[in-house]
Amino acid sequence: MPVEAQNRETAITMSDPREPSGPAAPPRRGAAPSPSPGSPSSASPVGPGSVPAGPTEPLPGDDDIWTASPVDGPAADVDGPWHDDDHWDDDEWDEHDDHDDHDYVDLPASGSLPKWVAVAGVLVLLLALVVGGGWVWYNRQVDPPGGPGERVTIDVPAGVTVSGIGTILEDEGVISNARIFKWWMGRKGADSFQAGQYEMRTNSDFALVLRTLEAGPTEPLLAEPAEKISVPEGLSVARILTRIAEAIPGATAEELQAELDAGSVTTYLRPADQASYEGLLFPATYEKVDGLTGAGLLQQMATEMEDRMQRHGADAARARIAQEWGLELTDYELLKVASMIQAEAGNVEEAPQIATVIYNRLSQGMPLGIDAVDRYGAELAGTSVVFNDASLPYNTRRRAGLPPTPISAPGDFAIAAALQPASGPWMYYVLESERQHVFVVTDSEFQAAKRACIERNLGCG
Repeated sequence: MPVEAQNRETAITMSDPREPSGPAAPPRRGAAPSPSPGSPSSASPVGPGSVPAGPTEPLPGDDDIWTASPVDGPAADVDGPWHDDDHWDDDEWDEHDDHDDHDYVDLPASGSLPKWVAVAGVLVLLLALVVGGGWVWYNRQVDPPGGPGERVTIDVPAGVTVSGIGTILEDEGVISNARIFKWWMGRKGADSFQAGQYEMRTNSDFALVLRTLEAGPTEPLLAEPAEKISVPEGLSVARILTRIAEAIPGATAEELQAELDAGSVTTYLRPADQASYEGLLFPATYEKVDGLTGAGLLQQMATEMEDRMQRHGADAARARIAQEWGLELTDYELLKVASMIQAEAGNVEEAPQIATVIYNRLSQGMPLGIDAVDRYGAELAGTSVVFNDASLPYNTRRRAGLPPTPISAPGDFAIAAALQPASGPWMYYVLESERQHVFVVTDSEFQAAKRACIERNLGCG
């Protein structure tokens, strides 16, 4: 065989990639086929007498471009017929070229990230911008840019809350945001400040405002005196009700008495079988607050009397009196003694001795002989005083023991004296001067003191 023909045959045999030499997997899309053993490298130039490298990787979007050279001729023009699939017969390579789309997976471009990562990054960036912007805005409310401005005088009224102060400061230009101010002050534990005038500056930071408020006003605001209702010591229930009715608009003594009769005012000091509230309402000065009613004030007075009894140690007092005098007295009976001390004592200092005389006489079964009790009974009955009628329940010259009820509203000193009496043997007391008694033990001492009282015209006749 001529050498030329032999070379042509060899070239044709080696250059036709459509005839596979055996079973082999088709080349992967996007990758060049591996050269067969002994074949020239794919990087070798194509020329006469060389073996074509086979189809190269198609350009994106153009499956019809193939580069190959004729076997025996010069290099083919790129516009020649070798670049059209129509010049190739259908064969095994075409079958592999006409693959199903599901046989291959499109790989992302080198260095690219999944879309969700990019979206998450954008969201994180936006969130950071929002938080950062909010923090900058908040700090500008707490500590505004620039220094403090001009001086202003701020009036803080009595009873105003921190929220109210914030509103005042915002209106005056001291701060720019009352709501943030309230929240910030709450975190600092600030709740109330003294009323008055404060010297501040506009465009102040919150810390400066707090220091100014804590330092106190330059001119404190004196609170207007509240209207008060005064109930003096030693008044009877009837006089107390009249006084309350005069002080509270719309209230009448009759309506207040009806409240008492109905048991609307509660107190543990009143026995279940006793209808009277005599001696159970503590005399003091009470504030006339908005909405105060007569019944409400009566309840305050009753509650205050309970508190005073406990404050002075009613339980201990009963135990001591039982031990020293053998008298088993209730809290209500102690108030009877206190009401008599209120009526008889000329001064606070002698009140405990008055109490001792009462307990000494009770322990020996002697009539008390306290004329104030007889006068109260006569006033209650609407009659004149009769000292020698033993049938009268409030008679103390002929009847021994305590009266049925207290005779007035005892004050604090009288309650204290009844619960903390002095120790001594005294059985009598007689005026020796205005608002001053002398205390004696025997009847003869009493008679002598009484004569001296008459001679001094002190009302002992």
